Amino acid sequence: MKPLKKFAVLGLVCTTGMGAGCTAMSQNEWLNQENVGTIIGAAAGVLVGSQIGGGNGRTAAMIAGALAGGMLGKTIGSKLDQRDRDALAAQTQSVLDTAQDGQVTTWTSTHSDAQARIVPVSTEKQERQVSIKRLPTIQAVPSMALLNKPYQAVKSANIRNAPDQSADKVGGLAVGTRFTAIGRTDNNWIMVGRKGVSVGYVYAPLVEPFKAPIAQAKPAQAPASDLDTLDVASAKQKGIDLDAIDLDATPVEEMLTAQTTCRTVNYSISSKSGNDQQSVKACQAADGAWELI
Repeated sequence: MKPLKKFAVLGLVCTTGMGAGCTAMSQNEWLNQENVGTIIGAAAGVLVGSQIGGGNGRTAAMIAGALAGGMLGKTIGSKLDQRDRDALAAQTQSVLDTAQDGQVTTWTSTHSDAQARIVPVSTEKQERQVSIKRLPTIQAVPSMALLNKPYQAVKSANIRNAPDQSADKVGGLAVGTRFTAIGRTDNNWIMVGRKGVSVGYVYAPLVEPFKAPIAQAKPAQAPASDLDTLDVASAKQKGIDLDAIDLDATPVEEMLTAQTTCRTVNYSISSKSGNDQQSVKACQAADGAWELI
């Protein structure tokens, strides 16, 4: 976490039932490194949980706060200092995002004798209740499969307020427009995300996962438009129709059933304080962040 977030978390801990305040921490036997790690981790999860951006913008913060501090605070928190917990959280994020089941990843502290062996042992799809944000004019769906991936329009595509060809058109995407695909509905429509909020649906055959171009000596063309960075005026200049979408409306937040990816990860930790082993399970939320369950 960035220093500002660390201070914000510490402030939250100090104002939620501590009574004696931060000045008495070092004198309170209950507030040892192990327990403070648990409290700070849980508070961090709450704090960063409200800071949702597009795609997986809060993944690192969620892991640093909840994984390294909260869920593992009673074990790893008693053996690692804050720098090591943050570094291990960053390594865990990489493992969850890219490592195959059974693949061993090792981590070594840059300033202590701490080491870790991280192994994802299983990956599965689960149906879970997840929180989705949508504009008030966009209809809800009862369920979908989470994607949390960058997509782009391969044909001109209408954005509709419901996953149906007869639903009202609320916008349109020009060819090459990038956006975050929040999920896929049961009838093959893609929920279009802008800064973590659903602004409508496009028919799946009109879009595809975005593939970053191979690096070239000099750019062949201007980069494609990204829905997250556009307002109504600049979008119109690029042939993207957002006129009927009230981008300033307060989003509606609700729970729906979604098929999401869950991974079980085994840790083996060694440090001067001893050795420890633990397994955790993490599932992806609607914005792509990994959350421990």
